Amino acid sequence: MQHEAFRIGFFQRSTVIKRFHSGARKITSAMCALLAATGRAVVLLYSLVALAAGSADAQEASAWAEVISGATHVPGVGQIRYSVGYSSVGYDHFRSEIFVQWRDGAGRTQTIYDGIYDSPPAKVWGVQGHLCVSMQTCARYEDVCTTQVIAYRYDAVAKVFAELENGGTRCHH
Repeated sequence: MQHEAFRIGFFQRSTVIKRFHSGARKITSAMCALLAATGRAVVLLYSLVALAAGSADAQEASAWAEVISGATHVPGVGQIRYSVGYSSVGYDHFRSEIFVQWRDGAGRTQTIYDGIYDSPPAKVWGVQGHLCVSMQTCARYEDVCTTQVIAYRYDAVAKVFAELENGGTRCHH
């Protein structure tokens, strides 16, 4: 899409330069050379921006070793699509981000979790009007892990999911 925007921007700029050249009565060859050089500079600038944006996308995509995605239903909200991206940060810990998408008049998106936990991936489900996330945390040198559950309630006015304090008890499935 970014490359398409580059092509459209280049076409529009070259069209403007051509229109300027054909519409000007007293244009000198020096002015044409200056406009052509400016056009080349704009093309070079757009190329550098497109390359930087492409490499930023590649860096972001490589930030997560694994991505798990799926969908769940939250009563009162509807279908929620989610992505759980995670990568090892060493010592059996994983950095993770949980991203959700849904519709409420228009498409909505929100990162509901960004942090570190053990034993990926986190699990996401909807129950009783809540969006629930569970993840495991493990004591060092122990085989027994504790499951942490976070519940989110949908705030229809703000159109976001808000974490509930001690909401894990609402997420039984």
